[in-house]
Amino acid sequence: MAKSYFQRHWRHAALLIALMLTGLGLFAAPLRSALGPALPLVQALHTYGGLLYGAGLAVASLRLFPWPPRGAAAGHRTVFGLIVILLLSGLGLLLGHGPIPAIATWVHALSAAGLVLWLAVHLIEERPKRLVRRLREKPARPGLSRRALLRWGVGSLLALPAAYYLPGMLRLGAGAALGGGPSGLLSESDGALPGFVPYTVTSGYPNIARAAYRLRIDGLPQGPREFGYRELLSMRAETRRVDFTCVTGWAVDGVAFRGVDLQDMLLSLGWLPARQPWVAFRSGDGVYWDGLDARQIARYRPLVAWEIDGGPLPRPQGAPVRLVVPGMYGYKSVKWLTDIALGQNVVMGYWEDRGYPQNAYIGSYQNF
Repeated sequence: MAKSYFQRHWRHAALLIALMLTGLGLFAAPLRSALGPALPLVQALHTYGGLLYGAGLAVASLRLFPWPPRGAAAGHRTVFGLIVILLLSGLGLLLGHGPIPAIATWVHALSAAGLVLWLAVHLIEERPKRLVRRLREKPARPGLSRRALLRWGVGSLLALPAAYYLPGMLRLGAGAALGGGPSGLLSESDGALPGFVPYTVTSGYPNIARAAYRLRIDGLPQGPREFGYRELLSMRAETRRVDFTCVTGWAVDGVAFRGVDLQDMLLSLGWLPARQPWVAFRSGDGVYWDGLDARQIARYRPLVAWEIDGGPLPRPQGAPVRLVVPGMYGYKSVKWLTDIALGQNVVMGYWEDRGYPQNAYIGSYQNF
């Protein structure tokens, strides 16, 4: 019986670790970049693995109801509750509409962070107890066996990524729960804005002063042009409410962005779409870029935006100026926009070089 329980315990732990690692692969930008074309597979493993795990847990709960039993340790009931919350918030991300995915995002992040903390405490508590039992049972052979050492070593290595990204998960949840938080608790550099996950492919957010900001546009008939921040603000601007959607599942509906219509701006500067059908955008982080063709620009009408929900863009959201492409996934909306180039050649973006679709209309992610 003890051996059977022990085996079930480790199978359960292995499934949870697999779900946590695939979830981190979706959450952390460096891991997403490293995964490259394998990212859709990781998302599928996380999504369908979570569904299968949840179905198995539901069957076990019905069969053994009430489970965990009323006499179970408080810690076991806590972790069971966290797992149930994770599964329900995952369903909200997968099937929810309106504000539900945004709420499910921070619930999922907070419950995942709670599970990581619980597992760390559980390991710290249980390991000394098992060592004491082994010393009592086999006084002649104290210590860890090679198999146990390998198992705990591998477990520790797998736990490192979760521990490293734990503060980010907590900031995401706190930012959503506290509406951005008091200025002394959550800074702009934390990026904890309600409902948003401030993704970046670098280790931080560029700090571009508005007074020094320049947007360069290459490929115009009369030669390159540059515009400062105040020059952009003097152009005819408009406010649009955008349902901002990420390929990893979270969404924030009705975000108000204010800026200048990209197509109107380029046409006023002499852009000839028939001769220069491709437009490239480069980020001030020095790494990220993306591109749109003339038909996509005419259909989706991107904004060169400097405001979000009535206030200036924060650093994590692309300040001073970013691109916003309504109707397309967030990876097309280049943050910290510093360069626009008009040309004839196809432009494949940072994530598209890693397997994402170039025509990133909402829904296309599931179809490639």
